[in-house]
Amino acid sequence: MKKISMSVLLAGLMALPGLTVANDFSTVVRVHYVQDCIALNQGKMNIYEATHKCSCVIDKLADVFTQSQFEDANAGFQFSNLPGDRGAMFRDDTDVKDGITLFKETHVAAYESCRIRR
Repeated sequence: MKKISMSVLLAGLMALPGLTVANDFSTVVRVHYVQDCIALNQGKMNIYEATHKCSCVIDKLADVFTQSQFEDANAGFQFSNLPGDRGAMFRDDTDVKDGITLFKETHVAAYESCRIRR
């Protein structure tokens, strides 16, 4: 009996590293996103509801993007509206455009899934 329980415990411990392989964002990135999301949706819901729903959105985004991809796509999305040459690299590069398009689509789907009205 003791040998079986040790085997089960060992098998469980071996499975743990596989659980942490998911695309996970750092706490700072998650908190920053949630704060920005709450500010963007101010007045549409109370702070508790906004915190929960915005946390849901960043979780959905983390399922699709790595942290580096998310930061690049988010920056491209925010800076693509800059006028002139400053925004040109975000508007004209096809790889950046594709990343921004995926970011927009994923973002809209996450908002719908987490029940945030736009």
